[in-house]
Amino acid sequence: MAGSRTIARLAAGFMAATAIGFGGAAFAQGAAPAASGDDAALVERGAYLARAADCMPCHTGDPKKPYAGNLPFNTPFGKMFSVNITSDPTYGIGTWTFDDFKNALHNGIRKDGAYLYPAMPFDSYTGIGDDDLKALWAFVRRIPAVAEPRTPNELAFPFNVRLGLLAWRELFFDADYWKPTAGKSDEWNRGAYLAEVLGHCSDCHTPRNLMGAVKQKQHFLGADIDGYWAPSIDAAQLKKDGWTKDTLTQFFTNGSVPGKTEVFGPMAEVVRESLAYLTPADRSALVTYLLDSPPPKDVPAPQAASPLAPEVFQRAAKSYIDNCAPCHGSGGAGSAAIPALKGNPAVTAAEPYNPIMVILGGLPAGGTYGPMPSFAGRLDDQQVADLANYVRTAWHNGGQPNASASMVAAWRATANVPVYGTQQASAFDCPKVGGGPNSTGPDPQAVTSLTKMMQGGQRQTNLLIAAYKDADSDASPATVVDGLTAAYCPVVAQSQAPDWQKASELHRFTLQVAAAISESLPGAAMPAVSTIWATPTGTSLVARQPTQIAAQLTCPDPTAANKLVPKALVDAATTLVGKPTIPVTGDAASRYATTLQQQNAKARRADVANALIVAYCPLVLAKPNTGVAEQYSLLSGFGQQVIQTLQLGAPQFNAAAK
Repeated sequence: MAGSRTIARLAAGFMAATAIGFGGAAFAQGAAPAASGDDAALVERGAYLARAADCMPCHTGDPKKPYAGNLPFNTPFGKMFSVNITSDPTYGIGTWTFDDFKNALHNGIRKDGAYLYPAMPFDSYTGIGDDDLKALWAFVRRIPAVAEPRTPNELAFPFNVRLGLLAWRELFFDADYWKPTAGKSDEWNRGAYLAEVLGHCSDCHTPRNLMGAVKQKQHFLGADIDGYWAPSIDAAQLKKDGWTKDTLTQFFTNGSVPGKTEVFGPMAEVVRESLAYLTPADRSALVTYLLDSPPPKDVPAPQAASPLAPEVFQRAAKSYIDNCAPCHGSGGAGSAAIPALKGNPAVTAAEPYNPIMVILGGLPAGGTYGPMPSFAGRLDDQQVADLANYVRTAWHNGGQPNASASMVAAWRATANVPVYGTQQASAFDCPKVGGGPNSTGPDPQAVTSLTKMMQGGQRQTNLLIAAYKDADSDASPATVVDGLTAAYCPVVAQSQAPDWQKASELHRFTLQVAAAISESLPGAAMPAVSTIWATPTGTSLVARQPTQIAAQLTCPDPTAANKLVPKALVDAATTLVGKPTIPVTGDAASRYATTLQQQNAKARRADVANALIVAYCPLVLAKPNTGVAEQYSLLSGFGQQVIQTLQLGAPQFNAAAK
């Protein structure tokens, strides 16, 4: 089972220079330090779990100084020494808290925030449940202090640089609690927990790759350990070798099965210090699992949990490591100055537009966060799509991998709209905006025809897209976006609005075209939109139109399971809007948007817009003598005004800031 000194990991090239561990041996020196809040039963349970984890030998170089570390390990990359995990405040972990302890075991991050080397079996310990962690901590923090400094490691470059562990963690580590397997007995699942989590049996019995990660395809198939061969212990091989539940239980109890084998090498320490102390029930559970363990998986744990194909996962993970991890960190956790990607609703929204636009356009500094550069010039369309899908699905984010290269190309085309404040935007030189008549890019005749349609009042995005495709059936999504942008530009230029408003209107329209054409591209289906709806796209918003006009207008229900908008924000919007005469003026709609945003400064602009749409919708339904078409028109006009007001508050369109 698990090597008592985690030798498999050392042979693979990594040892825990700052790893922590714990053993269940009785304290050999002094009295346990005083610690309040834990009862004797909890401490006793922690001692048992520590035995099951078989960790004490790793942290005992001198038998007279248990847990004080300095056990040497010779690795292909240099010599390493285990650390002091006694309660000594200077050389041990006496200043640690439970949260520090949990972060090390569950996330592989030590107290000072540095990454632990994968020699520390945190990739197994991450599955330990919180109740067991608390029991282990109750035991570990009572280990008597030993003032023993750790001998410095002697690792060669680059293995002494911890930042290099980013790649290892992204590719091979998935911080997640162990979950029982449905359809298996309680005994089988208990055995799985003992073998795969506490006992970390794969450390010795599974070969490792050059980066020190277990080879999942060879799980339990045996490995060379410090000159000894840790044999295959997968279920098929155990049965082939004649092991039964009785003989394997006997072997785990005393290391001997007369006429069959005697324990020797590192395994002798495992039996003596760990397996012999298991309760009969736990030994039985462990044997039950090993004789019926599942076949090896084809991919490492993070890839197994990902909906992306293995080759896409690896490619996208590398892209994340190269471009994003230095700031957003391993696991997308972020920092005080960098927003987290893990659990970020803007990242996991049904539509992938927001991460696509952020990758393409970057983000300005805002609030407590620093600026993010654009990666449009560094990553091609497929790379952006892979990266967007990766951050939407990694770390148990739960988003859909529905970004595609053609979708990215469509959104990249929106960058052809000049940025307000530039000479090109001030001149409003339309032929240079996404191509146009007498220039390369979209079909000139189609653009001219669309311009006439728009001048005649046609603004329905889907109809305009269809009209362009009829004229240029081979056009790519990006060309369609460019074509409609070029066609709308002269219409906007004829208005008497100031340049910054013209720029914002053209940008708004272009985003709306990109969103509309993205919904028609292959990939995961986008959720139907029953009303006008605001979707975040980088630093701006896009107004999504209803997928189709239904026979009856149905207002969004924010209390439903899909949690469209925070309920507190809808309540605030409902109070703000009150019961005005419908329709409200454009100025009133703008005032609602500005006021609600100011009252809820930390809320996303898209949520503010949608909260007002949700609050206004029932008022439209209640207006007497209105048909369905008029109701949609009233709600759409209100929503457009609200969304545009909030768009103009975005950093790139804030006229006051210019």
